[in-house]
Amino acid sequence: MINKQRSDVWHWFSHGHISPNDFKAAMSVASPHPSIQQWRKLIGYLLLYLGVLLLSAGVIFFMAFNWNALTNLTKFALVESLLLLFIVGFYLFNRQQRKQTTPKRVENHYGWTLANAMLLGVSIMVGALLALVGQTYQTGADPWQLFATWALLILPFAIIAGFDLLWLLVLVLLNVSLVLYFRTFSGMFSFIFEDIEQIAVFAWCNLVMHGVFTALRRAKWAGQSHFCSPSVETTALFVSVFGLTWMMIWVVFEFKFNLRFACLGLFYLLTMAGVFGWYRYRLPTLYPLTLVLTSLSAVIIGLLSRGLLDSNDPVGGFFMLAMVVVGLTSGCLIWLKQLQKLFSETACIDTEVTRHEP
Repeated sequence: MINKQRSDVWHWFSHGHISPNDFKAAMSVASPHPSIQQWRKLIGYLLLYLGVLLLSAGVIFFMAFNWNALTNLTKFALVESLLLLFIVGFYLFNRQQRKQTTPKRVENHYGWTLANAMLLGVSIMVGALLALVGQTYQTGADPWQLFATWALLILPFAIIAGFDLLWLLVLVLLNVSLVLYFRTFSGMFSFIFEDIEQIAVFAWCNLVMHGVFTALRRAKWAGQSHFCSPSVETTALFVSVFGLTWMMIWVVFEFKFNLRFACLGLFYLLTMAGVFGWYRYRLPTLYPLTLVLTSLSAVIIGLLSRGLLDSNDPVGGFFMLAMVVVGLTSGCLIWLKQLQKLFSETACIDTEVTRHEP
């Protein structure tokens, strides 16, 4: 919201609606500087969440380092005591917060709060308890099942809290379980998916998760704030584009004229074209476009690098490669700056139309 207000002020200033003498004051109104109380609150929350993470990690590492010296009862007492402490803290802080929150400010219940810090600690200790049970009683479960079960158990916490870090933890756990699943059953799927195809499936799963969270955030139904997680959207898209780029560079350096590599290349191009078209024309956003351009630039540089390795003039090849890198970087930056200006002007026009609608 603040970035949009700053864009509106800049748009009005560039069109002469705000004089240069009033520009600084208008920008200060659009995005005021944080007060001392806000800085103290931010520092307090940072220290609180860091303390929860360090306390949880400290108990886990202490138990792992002294595994043979501790009895099973002591191990379970450590984990369950801290788990109970976080649960009680969540109940108390959540109760206090509900008393201080008016009905008109229910949306502020979600986010960086004391209750959600305790819930984050609960989520971490649930995973520690699952690992402790599996290691103590040797259940025989595969590693991927631990992370998948962990993600499934803390999913209600993420839905209830609508907290960005909890959703991000769920995303990380799902990705880890997916990677471990492919490693565990690599022999079973080898006749269908080799390593390079598994990267494509992994990237596509993250792209699907990005699309799901984007759709839930934009959905017009009550409770959509529970699924508002910008970090999950950006992280899932980054992992997806990174995986597809890795796959395509693998294709470039191991290229053979067969149907398999042709399908992988076509899959990459269609996915990049779809992401680019959606975030350029349907939902104008710079971040996805930046990822797509970076991926295409990396693939182009990979193609030139392979040609450089096969050439007899490495000095000239390296010089040409450096010029291409500079040219691609400069061209992408110039084009993205133009898109940023275009998106800002379009958003300001839409705002003006909405304000004048009856």
